Parts: sequence; structure tokens; C-alpha cells
Amino acid sequence: MAANERTDGSNANPTTDSDELLVLSTVTAGYGAGLILKGVDLTVRKGEIVCLIGPNGAGKSTVLKTISGLLRPKSGSVSFRSEEIGGMSSRQRLGRGIVHVPQDRSLFPGMSVWENVVMGAFILSDQALIKSRLEQVAETFPIVANRRAAMAGSLSGGEQKQVELARSLMLDPALILLDEPSIGLDPKSRTAVFASISALADSGRSVLLVEQNARSGLAVAHRAAVLEAGLVALTGSGESLLNDPEVARLYLGASAKAPVLEKLADTA
Repeated sequence: MAANERTDGSNANPTTDSDELLVLSTVTAGYGAGLILKGVDLTVRKGEIVCLIGPNGAGKSTVLKTISGLLRPKSGSVSFRSEEIGGMSSRQRLGRGIVHVPQDRSLFPGMSVWENVVMGAFILSDQALIKSRLEQVAETFPIVANRRAAMAGSLSGGEQKQVELARSLMLDPALILLDEPSIGLDPKSRTAVFASISALADSGRSVLLVEQNARSGLAVAHRAAVLEAGLVALTGSGESLLNDPEVARLYLGASAKAPVLEKLADTA
């Protein structure tokens, strides 16, 4: 099914095909004999935030796993910097500049903040490079220096998520995959985390974001896509989808009625 596209909205990030960093073409993937993704087409360009929204079970997290190598595509193409990566291991993809920050808290609670961040460089052997990266990361995320000796398990949920984002920068990634970064956070922490996500894009990195808090995700996204039953059903700028009455009715708590995407309402 071809995606409908909404192109209005000032949040759009003007780019050309030469800026394409990641391209998924008719990707199918699933677990065992079953298919979750049934022909996903998706593009992430350099320096932009793309937000995926959709009902539970639509395949949003499966998209991230297929890109990072936790799940191999059954068919279709996953291209990164014009190189086919669908058959590569997760480690190979890490080396090419793709990092995946999962939904669940992934810090080691009995290790310090500093030790957790250092773990992000586990595939590097150049100690001078690791030290340089640590200094850069601490400058970008002051919590790394300010809470250096604190046990990660003692941090609040928002602080832990910032440390996870900091750790993801140790490999100097071009693409960061974020799965539900705001889950379980209070409003103040959520605001801080989304500000950090915007800063990642401002630094030239690309972010593919899966977010159930559709309003917050769309607000920071340059572009967004609605995933429905393993297919991309609607795409557009983050702002255009944020202001779309159909999306508002289904995901933003609005009561406006619209006939399009009724199937999403049935499965939400």
C-alpha cells in the first residue's frame, strides 16, 4: 500500500535525494514464520528527526530492530549510506555508525555513570580516541561529568535516559534509533529528553524515533510516518501530522471525526 503524504508544515527539513542516509524499500520482517513488517518503505535523511507513530503491534519497534540488525529482513532492501546492510551483523552496523537505544532501561545500575558511558565504546581499542569521545560526550551531556561517580541505579528515569543517549554517542554515530525514549517519564524529564533529541539532530546526526507520546514526538520531528499493520500508511512533516485532524483523533486525544484511517482506530 502506498503511503499518503502530507507535505505542508514549517517543521519540514529541506533536503534532496543526495542527503538520504537510510532507505528501507519494501522491507518485510517478522518472528518465525510470521510477518510483522509487510513491505515498509521509509527514508531518513542526514541531520533530521523522523518519528514513527502507530498503534501497538503495528511494527514500530520491529522497524528499529530490522535496521540495527537485531532482526534480519526476510525480503526487501535496507540501505545505509548507499550500502546494503540487511545481511550484516549488529556489530557491523555499529561500526558503520548505527546505534540503537532500546525502550527498556539499559544502564548497568551497579556501575557509575562514567563507567556506563565508557561501555558505549566497547568496540573501540584506541584509548586516546575513547578519552576524546568521553570529553565530547561530557560537554554535550553535562550529567556525565556532574554525576560521574553516582551509581546509575540511583538516577531518576529522565537522568538515566540522558546517560543512555550520552553513551550512544561514544561511537560517533550518524544514525541513532530511539525506542520510546519518554516512556515512564514525568513531564519535566520528558521535556529534557526531547530537548536532547533535538540537540542530536542540530549536531548533524539523524534520529529515527519510535514514540507512543505522539504529540511530543511529532513536535520535534522534521518528518513523521504512521505505521499501520506493518505498512507505512501516511507520511508528512512532523508539524503537518501534528495538525492533521485524523492523526489528532487517533493519537492526540482529540475528538474530531474523520473517515480516513478508520482501520487504525479499530486496532488502536
